[in-house]
Amino acid sequence: MMTDDRPQIRELTLRRILKARDQPKRKDVRQFTVLPINFDCTDYTAVIDWMTVCVTEPPVTMSISENNLHEFIREPTMPVVIFDRYPCHTQAVKRCIKVVTEASQSVCGKNRRNGFIRTRLESKAKMPIFKTKWDFNM
Repeated sequence: MMTDDRPQIRELTLRRILKARDQPKRKDVRQFTVLPINFDCTDYTAVIDWMTVCVTEPPVTMSISENNLHEFIREPTMPVVIFDRYPCHTQAVKRCIKVVTEASQSVCGKNRRNGFIRTRLESKAKMPIFKTKWDFNM
């Protein structure tokens, strides 16, 4: 929403981020909850009901000062915002996606899927690691 070409949406974003910054900081881990989605909306800003949601600041904007946020939002043209880069497609992530996909295809139920994943990862951890063919032949 920060980079939307409509100034009123960028202004709305600024107000929501500042409201989230004004809330007292939590000491515990935030619980993830799946929000109800409005599939009949006509704009992406209305996908969730903002009045019933506990809004927290996105991690990518935490390092941006309040003055810079005001500058980004109030530009007459669509701003170019450079966000910090977070690696999300590492080899480890891709391996986990593969295991979760295999579990989803093999078993039904949350507990059985969890057991499948844990067993598969434990099994791979116990397997010997060969760096070269020479190590395999020894």
